[in-house]
Amino acid sequence: MLRTRPTVSVVVPCYNYGRYLDEVAASLRSQQSVDLEVIIVDDASPDGSGVVAERVAAALPNGKAIVHATNAGHIRTYNDGLSEATGDYLVLLSADDLLPPDAIARSVALLEAHPAVGFVYGYARSFSEHPPAPVDRVRSWSVWPGHRWFEKSARSGRCFVVSPEVVMRRAAYE
Repeated sequence: MLRTRPTVSVVVPCYNYGRYLDEVAASLRSQQSVDLEVIIVDDASPDGSGVVAERVAAALPNGKAIVHATNAGHIRTYNDGLSEATGDYLVLLSADDLLPPDAIARSVALLEAHPAVGFVYGYARSFSEHPPAPVDRVRSWSVWPGHRWFEKSARSGRCFVVSPEVVMRRAAYE
């Protein structure tokens, strides 16, 4: 449970995925107990996603759209959104990904309970047609020292983090 109401900046990079932005916005509206700043960055999509990004961002309480005039690539798109972010915490949410209700608040609660933790991630459930029913309970969680987490990841030969499930402390990003 959160004792404060922190601001979380959610950066949504988009390239030809405007058709998903209404669903992304709906999943963001399901986030309670935090104030969201939503920054949608369209990377000069030729399919009209920029217009959709502007409409969706304007309908969100603290939404903003950045529409590139020319394609800049995904890294520049991420960085352009992150450079506008002002929140205490950061989320990079792809335009074709969704968050279960209150996922951000649960992540931020863990970060606030453990000030030395730089980021939180969860289990990302894949889907192709319709999203699975959300799970609104925490199955389990672990806090790992950074060096042990990196060692475990390197030894297994894989990264355990799949976007969009990461919530990062601004200080860790900076």
